[in-house]
Amino acid sequence: MSNFRNVSKSEPCPICGKPDWCSIQYVEGNVKLHYCRRILNCSDIVSSVNGMSYVFIKQTKDGSCMYKEESAYMESKKAWEQAKGKSSGKKRKPAAPRSAPAQQPPFVQPAESIQPLDNHNLNAIYRSFLRKLHLHKNHVQYLKRERWTEQMILHAMIRSMPPGGNNYYYGTSREQITKELLWEFGSLKGVPGFYEKADGIWSFAGQSGLLLPLYDHNGNLYRLRLRLDHPEVDDHGKEKNKYHNFSSFYEIPTDGNGAVNAFKNGCRSGSHASLYTDPSRDDYTVCYITEGEKKSLYANHVLHAPVISLPGVNAFGKVLEAMDDGRNVLNYLSAKGCSTVVIAYDADKYVNEAVLMYEQKLAELLLGRGFRIALAYWNPGFGKGLDDILSIHVRPNYELVRV
Repeated sequence: MSNFRNVSKSEPCPICGKPDWCSIQYVEGNVKLHYCRRILNCSDIVSSVNGMSYVFIKQTKDGSCMYKEESAYMESKKAWEQAKGKSSGKKRKPAAPRSAPAQQPPFVQPAESIQPLDNHNLNAIYRSFLRKLHLHKNHVQYLKRERWTEQMILHAMIRSMPPGGNNYYYGTSREQITKELLWEFGSLKGVPGFYEKADGIWSFAGQSGLLLPLYDHNGNLYRLRLRLDHPEVDDHGKEKNKYHNFSSFYEIPTDGNGAVNAFKNGCRSGSHASLYTDPSRDDYTVCYITEGEKKSLYANHVLHAPVISLPGVNAFGKVLEAMDDGRNVLNYLSAKGCSTVVIAYDADKYVNEAVLMYEQKLAELLLGRGFRIALAYWNPGFGKGLDDILSIHVRPNYELVRV
């Protein structure tokens, strides 16, 4: 029996969302490879069908784009690396060095060769990192214009990204900060955002902006997001791509189908959900899901309820992402007594069909998991996001989703 099957209405292609023409291949047990024959630009993607992240593997001879679900891809890469490390054999005499082509990077590191450390270790390193940083006066002023109080600013652990190059940050350069971290932890390999320069000195990547912490359901600070001070603007002068993952990964193609990471000993961050909660204060009966870390931090402080932050409205599948303990954030909230999940996407859902569609898909994903599901809504004249209305003492209305 063939391990290939065509997509269908009940199982559409997660890449293009269509129920025909594309195919699925079952490999390594129940792991699937998805062959999309419609998409033109093959690249990593967040599915509009299920909200999961898919990694582009290669383009096949018939022009199809082959994808694998991100978590399965990372697992197979990890297994491959472990198997490679355990393999034994006779040591071969190294070949005489050859001069590298002008276009070749000064090192050869497969694009996905370094995996992030576990959340517990990342928590220790990132917390120490943030303790060495400050919040610039202009960023404090920005947050206060957004109606953040002094208490909220102190509690949120938001920091300013130090300038790069030879610039100094309150008397401390990026290289000095990483030097102190190396003295404390021994290595920064596997910490997204950090990398080794050609001269062997460690540093970290990222433009000027606000560093925002991301937490898993065990309270580990396991990723950082960067809100740029000077993001790109579109043809209408509107800011775009304001938020970036704090990552030290940039893929450079090599001859053939290979690729290397431009950041030596750096690694990919990936996009992740964050749970903002204060167990000593919050009521877990009702929890919220919205988009954006800054907005979620604000909402948690005002509502005294857990808030799940998604990196984008289309990344709703991240709520099912398992952490180091094998549980996802929904498992955790259910165990804490959460009975109602409120989806609080921005008010532009009334004019932006994509936001409305992803709100519906998230609601469908949550149904049948033991929660009552409600959709938050408010007069758009009060503000676009949940934090906007809460900052002027307006609370959202709720509409229960019927099964």
